Amino acid sequence: MLPESDLPDQAMFRSAAPVFPVADVNAAVRWYADVLGFEALHVNADADGAANYAIVRLGEVQVHLLQNGFEDEPTRSPTEAMFTMSGDIDALEARLKRRGLVFRREIENQPWGARDFTVLDPDGNSIWIASFG
Repeated sequence: MLPESDLPDQAMFRSAAPVFPVADVNAAVRWYADVLGFEALHVNADADGAANYAIVRLGEVQVHLLQNGFEDEPTRSPTEAMFTMSGDIDALEARLKRRGLVFRREIENQPWGARDFTVLDPDGNSIWIASFG
């Protein structure tokens, strides 16, 4: 364990955001906007308009989208992130089902107090949506 003097100041950290590897950043931005309601905050594109990185946001939640294999980076496997929500999680699940999303796991109550489900984006990244209490 690091000595307390070597630990980062708690005030340094304000948020965390998942970085999802995607095959096509422009297509992923459209999917997150059209299907989940996110808005594009930033899209980094080359001169031909091919995007290699983007940030999308819904409320206070940000998702970063990284072109798989960009700049000779190794290809990354799909990943998973949890999004906590307030409101009616059952209504959200029903709405996402009507939109035809692929569900990795149907809604259920968990022993740790969450009610949650998991959907997949087109690149196989898991979006775990949970409501506590």
